[in-house]
Amino acid sequence: MSTSKAAISFDPSLPRTYSDSWREAYGQGTDTPRLSSYQSPDGEPVVFAYDSISLGGGQNIYTVEYPFGFWSNTKLGDKTHSLRIKGHFIGESYIAERTKLAAALQVPTDDDTPGFLDLPLWGRFKVVVVGWDIAEEKQKTGMSDISLELTRAGYSDTKRLDTAVSNLSKQNVDSAVSNLKKVSVASFEKAVEKSKDTNMLASGFVQLTKSLANIAGRVQGARAAMNSAVSKINSVTSLIAQGVRAPKELAQAFVSAVYGIVEGILEIKNAADETASYFMGSDDDGGDTNDSVMEKFIKRNEKNVIMNFLTATNYGLPDETVTEQQRNTKKAIENLYRMAAFGAVAQLFVKVDPETQSFEKQSGLWTLFEKLEKSIEKENPDVYEAVEETRIACAQTLLTYSYDRELTRYVRKAMPLLPLALYLGCDAEKIRSLNEVADSFLIEGDVIYV
Repeated sequence: MSTSKAAISFDPSLPRTYSDSWREAYGQGTDTPRLSSYQSPDGEPVVFAYDSISLGGGQNIYTVEYPFGFWSNTKLGDKTHSLRIKGHFIGESYIAERTKLAAALQVPTDDDTPGFLDLPLWGRFKVVVVGWDIAEEKQKTGMSDISLELTRAGYSDTKRLDTAVSNLSKQNVDSAVSNLKKVSVASFEKAVEKSKDTNMLASGFVQLTKSLANIAGRVQGARAAMNSAVSKINSVTSLIAQGVRAPKELAQAFVSAVYGIVEGILEIKNAADETASYFMGSDDDGGDTNDSVMEKFIKRNEKNVIMNFLTATNYGLPDETVTEQQRNTKKAIENLYRMAAFGAVAQLFVKVDPETQSFEKQSGLWTLFEKLEKSIEKENPDVYEAVEETRIACAQTLLTYSYDRELTRYVRKAMPLLPLALYLGCDAEKIRSLNEVADSFLIEGDVIYV
């Protein structure tokens, strides 16, 4: 789920102190001095004598080291605040207090049900218990030493899930993919800006355009609808031929070409002349065989292109690498292709007609879609967020579709399609689409139906 700053409101600041004066914080001069205590969820505070505290924090830093002795640091966020407390129990009744604290520390804690640590000089912390130790020595009669290891309560998975669910209705695939496009280009430029090989850059994008040309060449329908996509693919090659080696310019042209294919497919699907040809065309014999074949091919465009882009999971440039610059450039190009393919699949996934799909087929595609997501390098937090939001938006859209779950029945003796459909209580055309029934209409063996 998305955990962007816009999506959550988590305040890592320290609690307010009771007073800036240590005497007032301890409650000196009052009838009830303030003492240190630990309180389990829904429990009573257990008071102990405070000896020392160690509070730790910092920043999570993503560091990249480059050849020739330089590096770069990117802040990813605050580290978890950890607390180490030392204290003791002393006096005639210390055994009872010690036992009460041990029992309180054994109560499970998490972000949704934290414990509470109260310290006069620091204030009241929501905490999760990591570890504790109670020690006694023979020489220290009537006394127990305690050590507590705690971490401050954070923003729980439950809250993150609730936040994400509340924002799902505001997301849609097109806007998520639009953001993914920008992040793809920006992250690629950043990945190679300080360590790139220009020859690998040119060779890599030539290989990518060949892959796109192969995908575009398999699209069925009016070729005019694909002219724009083909032109965008050729523009990448043209830039390379002109000697352009600017990472941002090449990445923008390539990403535009990928989504140009998607736009071409959707144009074919929605074009009025294509729709008319489904029903109005006929061959010399008065039949509609050729039109039916073309209709089937056009309906398969989304599925075929989805499958081609899903192979990006294992895509690798054939070029061998020797230097660090070559390896870095090759890795960045491959990741750019996976990100662009991921966005293209997301857009096409939600455009496939639910009536032509089955639960089993869609489940299989979704598994491959998640596999493609896992293959993307997401160390850049912007990439992680953009990919995550695209998947969530895609999943939310698909959840609104009604996919029938398939059942299987074994037919011992061949039956005509229509009687079998009546027997199974399933539409005849649905049986044909799920089983790819031949024109003989006689069916036997395992039959898939809904």
